[in-house]
Amino acid sequence: MDEGTSPRCSGIRWFFRSLAVALGLIQIVLARNTVGPDARSYLEIARAILRRDWAMTVNAYWSVLYPWLLAPMLAIFKPSLRWEFPIAHAVAFPVLLLCIAAFEFFWSSLLRLRESSAVRSSSSSAIPSWQMWVLGYSFLIWLLVGDQITAINPDLSMMTAALFSAGLLIRIAITPESRRNLYLWFGLSLGLGYLVKAVLFPMALIFLATAVFITRRSFRARKWQLATSALIFFLIALPEVSLLSHAKHRFTFSDAGKLNFAWYNYKLPQRNWRGEPRWSGRPLHATRKIFEHPAVYEFNGPLRSSYPPWYDPSYWNDGMSPALLPAAVMRHVLTQMKVLGGILLHPTAWFAGILLIILTSDLRQTSMGIAAGSYLIVIATIALALHCLTLMESRYLGPWEILLWGTLLAGVRLKPGVARWCGVVTVVVSLALISAIAYLEYGESIHGFHNDACAEYLTADGLQTIGLKPGTNVAAIGFDNDAYWAYLLRLNIVAEINTDETCLFWSQPAEVQQEVMKKFAQAGADVVVVNAGGGIRTTSRAIPLDLAGCARPGAGWRRIPGTPDYFASLR
Repeated sequence: MDEGTSPRCSGIRWFFRSLAVALGLIQIVLARNTVGPDARSYLEIARAILRRDWAMTVNAYWSVLYPWLLAPMLAIFKPSLRWEFPIAHAVAFPVLLLCIAAFEFFWSSLLRLRESSAVRSSSSSAIPSWQMWVLGYSFLIWLLVGDQITAINPDLSMMTAALFSAGLLIRIAITPESRRNLYLWFGLSLGLGYLVKAVLFPMALIFLATAVFITRRSFRARKWQLATSALIFFLIALPEVSLLSHAKHRFTFSDAGKLNFAWYNYKLPQRNWRGEPRWSGRPLHATRKIFEHPAVYEFNGPLRSSYPPWYDPSYWNDGMSPALLPAAVMRHVLTQMKVLGGILLHPTAWFAGILLIILTSDLRQTSMGIAAGSYLIVIATIALALHCLTLMESRYLGPWEILLWGTLLAGVRLKPGVARWCGVVTVVVSLALISAIAYLEYGESIHGFHNDACAEYLTADGLQTIGLKPGTNVAAIGFDNDAYWAYLLRLNIVAEINTDETCLFWSQPAEVQQEVMKKFAQAGADVVVVNAGGGIRTTSRAIPLDLAGCARPGAGWRRIPGTPDYFASLR
């Protein structure tokens, strides 16, 4: 049995490569104008790199390597206002190609593992290689096009690094001789993985520990090669860990996990945390509350960006260290486990097909086959457990799902006469997944995306028309984390009224509104921009408020050209 070198398997692989590239490229084009808060932060760090503002690039929340992928594209194409987001989305295409290569490397390694651990038996047989490639590629396309490729973030790069590392781990396990290049690449992959996304730092330690475990019988012969992998990983990680630890005056490789744990387990605010409740910690750089009713927050400080609270959440939330509340953590973990169950059961056609294949297999031989790759299941389980402690979203889980399902499929041993039936299930599952993705793209081409930035373009055009220049300080009312027009125009938001308090602002007497405007001016703002329901979506509320219905602009407010939103000059 081969791992995919037969003419049949080669043809299938080329077909699915082409399909993955085509569907991925279509999705990139369709989603070219989509944007989110995380994307804006990565783009602003990339802009800091281009202007060599190195102090602004040291960030303990966002991943370090992804802005370095965005920066060359911005430098080469120098995009205009309406091409900023499409150019950023284009970065996903070369990463897509690398991810496909990493998947093939992992999947072929998995098939080699299956071959090396096969128990010769006349009563059962493994799933044919061509069926493994059809199933694997179909699931990959579902994950990539449905979840990974539409956002401007490092999730696709993380999948690439994780799959490549897992493939190398398998090769280390099944290669009797100590091939040094495997260990060199293993350390390099783990190190770059950490730079791509911080969660791969603890996972790199798990990968290294697993490598020691699976080579325990030949550890003496391989100890220096394993030490080389660990050394390369730590040498790559050391500069970033040193920079972050120096900036924070404490050891840290990232504050992302710490903050997400606090936010999601204890429901602490992600923005404008000021030390409440008392057990949540003592803020070191809190935003300043300069008016009470409605609440006005000011953050005109060392971070100069379109929205400082989300440019570096680790700065504004520095000191957040809530007391451990086991009951709250357990409730959150149980909730996230339910979410995880829903993700693993989706898509239904995939889960039902794999379940049918496993239930009709030789369960004894299958359990033995799965055991050969059980260390991959352990790695995936640990990664999923980490997300249960913070936030469970499908876009984070792609590589771990592939490790989990791939190991199960590679372990399956079919009963005699079942192979043809298994082939039918394989084709049906593949058609269901690929058809669903094609239908998804068809629907998106007609209805668009909920996070399309067209309203942002109009607001930015209108503000540009009235003469706002890059570097202008502005105050924002009703935008929260979603004022992407400020990024497009290179404006600095220095104070805000949150969406929840916007209608309260309009309901206040004119004297109170004037006092708020004075506070904005004292905070350094030259202009106030207010969201009056201009089509800019909110990511801070599940149910948007009717901002258009409560807006009551009086004297001094002028409409932003081409939009229903308003602005007022403070100078």
